[in-house]
Amino acid sequence: MSLNTSATYNPLISIIIPVRNGELTLSSCLSAIKKSYYKNYEIIVVDDHSTDRTAEIAQKYNCFIHHIENGSGANNARNYGAARANGDIFVFVDADIVIKRETILEIVESLEENHIDAVVGIYTAKHRHESFVSQYKNLWVRYSYIKSPPAIDWLFGSISGVKRKAFEKLGGFNVELLAKHAHDDIELGKRAAQAKLNIELNMDIEVEHLKNYTLLSFIKNEYHRSVGFAELAMKFRETTQSVRRGFVNVYPAFIISTVSSIFIIGFLLAVVMGLLPSLYALVIVGLYLILNIRFLNYLEQVRGLFAMIVMIPYLFLDHIVCFVGSVIGTIKGLIKSNKSP
Repeated sequence: MSLNTSATYNPLISIIIPVRNGELTLSSCLSAIKKSYYKNYEIIVVDDHSTDRTAEIAQKYNCFIHHIENGSGANNARNYGAARANGDIFVFVDADIVIKRETILEIVESLEENHIDAVVGIYTAKHRHESFVSQYKNLWVRYSYIKSPPAIDWLFGSISGVKRKAFEKLGGFNVELLAKHAHDDIELGKRAAQAKLNIELNMDIEVEHLKNYTLLSFIKNEYHRSVGFAELAMKFRETTQSVRRGFVNVYPAFIISTVSSIFIIGFLLAVVMGLLPSLYALVIVGLYLILNIRFLNYLEQVRGLFAMIVMIPYLFLDHIVCFVGSVIGTIKGLIKSNKSP
């Protein structure tokens, strides 16, 4: 459905929002966009076969609404919206993201630089869901981005701006990759790097992520994410160098902790079974905390000492789940590479 049919309609920015069953967050997402300082934009909502009130909510805002009946995933919805966009710059925003009033303007200013083809933003430290698991996940993502260099080789579907020419040169997002595998959006950035295109991580572009995790949804998310990342690392032959350089926003200390987590469990079990002295447990736990001291210090600075201590079990659980997912993802990647001609 188009709410502006003028033949001379020529916005600079096309804001593309893929959404499926996003009734809980879409209104907040669209309301924030409407408050933007920058006004030369169009909003394209691509409803990916929602069964809730998503379409009804989108109709309350002055935007273009497209419906996809096959439910083929976020990447397909992003490409669908881009194919119908009028702007010279595509801004991809997830339906559970709340931008700031200056966000679109900052994306435009970043992409005014001729050598920049795409720009990526980060999560705010502020997060309205107060559960420790939601706070942990939000702050981990933010911290991992803060540790990343300005020049990156990945894209972030939650908030990113891409010049139309660059997007079309790459052929858009890979529709075979599904969001549940957590690498559907970043893969485009890897291909952009191979094509010698430049992606900038701009710390001034901050958005709030409205994801509210339960312990179960957190475990599922981290598992699928690690499976997808491991497969992607295999695809781009970056598995072995990831420990030294990190992979995407997963920094080396996290990867080392992930690999070490299974050995830590083994040592702790040996202590419990009386096969090793109790002192070994203290040493192992101490080494683990030292390895993650910078992230723990960041948690303490943002949320306080008590919250930091409470979040340590979530960090270790994260490492365990990511270890399992990484092993599965690596195996899948090997199988796929052996099948390739």
